Formats: sequence, C-alpha cells, structure tokens
Amino acid sequence: MARSSPVVSLMLLGLVALCGQRFLQSFVGPSGTTQRAPSVARRAEAEEEEVEEYVPAPGDRLKLKVLSPEGDGISVACSEVILPSATGQLGILANHAPMMSALDTGVLRFKEDGKWKPLVVTGGFATVDSNQLSVLVNDFEKAENIDMTEAQSEMDSATSMLEKADSKKDKLEATAKVKRAAARLQAAMFASKK
Repeated sequence: MARSSPVVSLMLLGLVALCGQRFLQSFVGPSGTTQRAPSVARRAEAEEEEVEEYVPAPGDRLKLKVLSPEGDGISVACSEVILPSATGQLGILANHAPMMSALDTGVLRFKEDGKWKPLVVTGGFATVDSNQLSVLVNDFEKAENIDMTEAQSEMDSATSMLEKADSKKDKLEATAKVKRAAARLQAAMFASKK
C-alpha cells in the first residue's frame, strides 16, 4: 500500500476541517450561539406563516475570473460556465456549492449576455465559492485569436507526430500536442459559427 506524503495528509486534514467548520457554522454561529433553526424546522414554521417563494433576481450571476502565471486574465459576469475538468465536463451555475476541481487541456465555455464564448485552457485548477468562479490555468487563448486553417494544420501535424511516436516520452508529448490542437480547432469552429 502506498504511503501519502505529509503535505498531502496536511492538505486533506485542512480540507476536512474547513468543510466541517462550514457545516457546523450553518447551524451554530461562530461564537457558539444558534443563529438559525435547521431548514426542516424553518419549513415547518413557514407552513404557519406566509412566506414568499425565492425567485432568482436578474442580477443573480456568476463572476468568472481566468488567470495565468504571466498575469494575463479575464474577468466577466456570466450565467453559465462549462469547464474541461480532469474527469469530464463540469457545468457551473449561479449559487453552485463550494468546490475545487483540476482542469485538463480543453475548451472552457461561458455564457455572457445569452451568447456562448469559448476559451482554450491548458490545465490548471478551478474553485467555486459565493458565486465566484476562479480559474487558474497554465495558459489560455481566446477563440477570436485562433485562425481556423492554422488550427487545422496544427491538428494534422500533431496527429502525424502521434502516429510516428515510438518511445513513451514521445507518445506523451504528442498526446499533449494533439489535445491542445484539438481544443484550439474546436474553439475556432465554435467561434466561426457565430
């Protein structure tokens, strides 16, 4: 059985403590006094009183921030985001539960003013908390900056490189290039449909 490093153990312990603290504070205030009744009790009390139903406000939006190590970034208000997570596509809407996810190379799409806009991202992490989605990536590229013919030739080149790869190292490098080329081509095609 593999042993985990002390750093990983400390990170997991901190995450468990943070989640437990947030869960506890939802029922008991930070000072230890009860701030509000559990949701079941509130619903039972609401049957006796007249309570307005929650209707999302038009401004109920998600703030998206994409940052790279070079300091480049974008910051927009949007209604939906689809992330290329390491385990598949991940959709984020307003009022999403707090979470953190690893990102893979792919196309990040966000819906701004009713229109989908793509970004090519090359790995990183995303965190969601309080209607704020922070995306830290190794690199990103806007779809409007991608030339379709250049992206297609890059895809052809990367595919032939993968077919010719002999060693594991060459195959890994070629696979990464194919992923990036495919993401660039997909984003360029998506942007050309507008």
